[in-house]
Amino acid sequence: MAEFYADLPALDAYSDRTVGRRDQIEQVRNQLEAVRVPRDAFGYIPGIGGRIHDAYDGFVDSCVDAADQITDAVYSLSQAVRLASEAYAESDQGAVVRMDTTGALHQGVQ
Repeated sequence: MAEFYADLPALDAYSDRTVGRRDQIEQVRNQLEAVRVPRDAFGYIPGIGGRIHDAYDGFVDSCVDAADQITDAVYSLSQAVRLASEAYAESDQGAVVRMDTTGALHQGVQ
């Protein structure tokens, strides 16, 4: 059987870095929210001024929504990696306990 090794400190570090990226994406999201402009920002353009603003505002909404989705996905990724690391640690600890128990049983059989 091939050996499998999970580098738990590396998984934990990746999870931590990912949370840091989440914070950076949240900052970008806040900056996107700040680029909103008032309805009259494009000046008076008969017949289309409102549509230009609506299109711009819709674009900003889409960008903010995308940043929100990315933030949520990055957080979920971080949590999943952290949970995987914890599961590997628990599995390793369980294996150690089983080996200790098996070893103690075999010592008494001699």
